[in-house]
Amino acid sequence: MATPRVFISSTYYDLRHVREDIGNFIKSLGYDPVMHDKGGVTYAQTETLESSCYSELQNCDIVVCIIGNKYGTKSQDGDLSITMNELMSAIKARKKIYIYVLKEVDIENRTYLKNKDKDFDPASVDNIKIHQFIAEIKDNIKNHPIETFENISDITDNLKKQFAGLFQRLLSNDASVTETKTAYDLQSSADTIQNSIKIFNEEMEKFWVKFDSTFFAPNNVIRYLQKLLGYTDFFPFISNKKALIEYLNSIGFYEINEEKEDDYTTYVKSDYIIEKDFELKLTNRLFDNEDKINKKIPSAELSKYIIYKEYDFSDEYLDLDFDDEDEYEEDDDVVDVDLDESNFSKHK
Repeated sequence: MATPRVFISSTYYDLRHVREDIGNFIKSLGYDPVMHDKGGVTYAQTETLESSCYSELQNCDIVVCIIGNKYGTKSQDGDLSITMNELMSAIKARKKIYIYVLKEVDIENRTYLKNKDKDFDPASVDNIKIHQFIAEIKDNIKNHPIETFENISDITDNLKKQFAGLFQRLLSNDASVTETKTAYDLQSSADTIQNSIKIFNEEMEKFWVKFDSTFFAPNNVIRYLQKLLGYTDFFPFISNKKALIEYLNSIGFYEINEEKEDDYTTYVKSDYIIEKDFELKLTNRLFDNEDKINKKIPSAELSKYIIYKEYDFSDEYLDLDFDDEDEYEEDDDVVDVDLDESNFSKHK
């Protein structure tokens, strides 16, 4: 079973007993404490002792950093101490870090912050760089707790609470695994359905392009025209001007020869049963250059392209005039037939 490895970082001589007590506490929890003075660091011949500590830190799960009033051993690189560099390495490696600062040092650090631009002479630490480092990590570290301590129990009590919180969060996440998997399954199903709908829409679009219309669903121009004329029981296949004229002829509308106004063509129909005349005007703007019906016309504007009117019955569209009988003059060439017992006589 995997055991959490906890790297304990601090200056050595002044915090030796603190390190030892924290190491024992870590062991009591069943975790593996890693300290360079207890043989927890694997040293390599190709690396310095300092570099080996940084490398070992990368293999740990948790880092506990303790900052006291001693600067400690200066790092080979830069002005930071080895302890400071260990903490910076842990931050860059995104380790779970717990930082503990000696309380009297933390109090003096507040005074330092107010007087850092002056010639500040610290009393609680042996090097001003400790205050500079603490100020830097407070400014830049927002997701790692920084606590103060006066004795060992302050650190161990806080670590108990922190580890308990981690364990509780683990249990909570574990309990939601089934729910999470279910959510993933639902998302997968939703994605499958959405993909199927996309494929269906693409196939339907190809269908429309191929046939340009359908028997069951006419375009908006034909649907609007049929509604005006009252023919909504069936949906004919009409995709161009020729087909539309044939359709109008089939239901009794015929073009009349008159001067066209505003690019409109007039079609009329007379219904002698209900004694009504019907007039339909269609603009050539209903069609494109190939005489196909323009389906891009907005439905709200179709009333400008199609004008339909009904009138009371009249003979104005007929070629013959039916006048009253008394208006006819008698013609001498008309033959009168006298029916009298089979005798027929012709009169002039």
